[in-house]
Amino acid sequence: MTQPNVLFLVKECLSVSSLYDELEADFHARVPVVVCKEKKSGLICKVSAGNENAFQTTSYLSALVHQEPLLLPLVLGLRRWAQICQIDRPEEGGLPSYAFALMVVYFLQQRKQALLPTYLNQEVTLTLFGECVQFFACSPFQ
Repeated sequence: MTQPNVLFLVKECLSVSSLYDELEADFHARVPVVVCKEKKSGLICKVSAGNENAFQTTSYLSALVHQEPLLLPLVLGLRRWAQICQIDRPEEGGLPSYAFALMVVYFLQQRKQALLPTYLNQEVTLTLFGECVQFFACSPFQ
C-alpha cells in the first residue's frame, strides 16, 4: 500500500469516528499528513505515513511512557497549556508537540530522584514489533 493510500484510509476511518472532528488532510506538504482534533481534550493529532523519523520518535516516547506512567499525563497537560497559550503551532512560529514531550522527558530525567534514565554513553535496547533493536546513545556534543 502506498503512502497516499494509507493516508486516504486513515482519513476515511477518522471521518466516521465520533472521537475526532475538524478533520483535514494536507497531501502536498513536505510530510503529507491527516490532521484532526480529539473532541474530549481538544488536542490536535497529526498522522503521517512512511515517515521513519516520526516512527522512531513515537516508539521512543512509547517506551518511556511504559517505563514511567507520569509521563503521559504531564505531556498532555503541557500540550493543553501550550494550546491555550497558542504556542503549539509550528507553522505560526510556535513549537511542535514533540518539543513539549521532550521538555517533560528532560524534566523527569533531571529531578533529584530521576524518574527517567538518561541514555547518554550507554547501550540502549528497545523492542520494536517484537525485535530487539540496540544502539549506543551518545551526546551530540562529544
